[in-house]
Amino acid sequence: MDFLDVVRGLTMRRINAMGLSVRVSSMIKAIEDRNSEGYLALIAEYKRASPSGVIRLDLDPWTYFDIVSRYATAFSVLVEPIYFLGSPLFIKVALGYGKPILYKDFVIDERQVRDAKELGASSILLIKRLLGDRLWDFVELAVKEGLEPLIEVDNEDDAIDVVNTNPNIMLGINARDLGNLSVSLDRSISIIRLVRGKADLVIAESGVKDVDDAVKLAREGANAILVGTALMRRPELSRDLANVRL
Repeated sequence: MDFLDVVRGLTMRRINAMGLSVRVSSMIKAIEDRNSEGYLALIAEYKRASPSGVIRLDLDPWTYFDIVSRYATAFSVLVEPIYFLGSPLFIKVALGYGKPILYKDFVIDERQVRDAKELGASSILLIKRLLGDRLWDFVELAVKEGLEPLIEVDNEDDAIDVVNTNPNIMLGINARDLGNLSVSLDRSISIIRLVRGKADLVIAESGVKDVDDAVKLAREGANAILVGTALMRRPELSRDLANVRL
C-alpha cells in the first residue's frame, strides 16, 4: 500500500479521536466482574517506551487496541511524553473501545488529576513513593473528580503504610524498583503476600513476560495484572493472559 494512503487513514482516525469525550466505565467494577467469573483481570498498557529505552514505535494505538480489546478487562495509557513517549491523544483513541482507562503519568500536580477527568479516563495512577505525605490529598481530589485512584507502591513499607491507612483501595504493586529501575517479580510477590486480604483489589504491575508469570501472581492473590512491554512486543499474548484463572 502507498505510504500516503496509510498516513491518510491513520490521520483521519486521529482527527476523529480528538472529538471523543465519553466517560468510560468503572475499572473497579470491571475487575470485580472478571474475578467473579473466576479469571485474573488483564489491564493492557499502551507503552511505546520506558526509562530503559524504546520498546516499539511501529505499533500504532488503533492496531494495538484492535487486538487487545477483545481480551483486556481495561486499558492503561501512558501520557508522559519524555520517558514513555506517551500522549493524551492515546486516551482519546482508547475511549473508542469502551473499556475502563487508567491515566498513567507521574502525577504531582492537581492539574493532572483534572486533565485525567477531562480526557475521559476512569482511573488515575498515584505513586506513593513520589507523592509521599501528599498521597491522600490526591486520593481525595481524584475521588472528588469522579476518578478511581490506583495507588502504586514498590516496597513493603509503603504497602503496609497504605493498607493500614485505608484498605478500601486499588493497590498497585510494581515489580519495578522506582529508584534503580530493577525489576523483580519475586519482590512483587513478597509484597502481595504481605498485604493479601488487606486491600480491596491488588493489581500486579510490571515484570509479567508470559502466562507462567501471570499464573504465579494469580495464585498469590493478585486480582489483576497490568502488562505493558510484553503486550507491546506481542499483542496476541493478551488472549492467553486473559484466560488465566484465579
